[in-house]
Amino acid sequence: MTRAHYIRIGVLCGLTRRETLLSTPGEAGDLWELYIQAHQPKRKREDD
Repeated sequence: MTRAHYIRIGVLCGLTRRETLLSTPGEAGDLWELYIQAHQPKRKREDD
């Protein structure tokens, strides 16, 4: 993962550039997973 990619993930998750660079990779990764879960389109339930 490049530094630019890492910063981009942090900014999308609401961190500043500095906060992102001071955080651990695992912390940024966890935030990214939560961001993806929160922004997935809602699935329509099909009841038969």
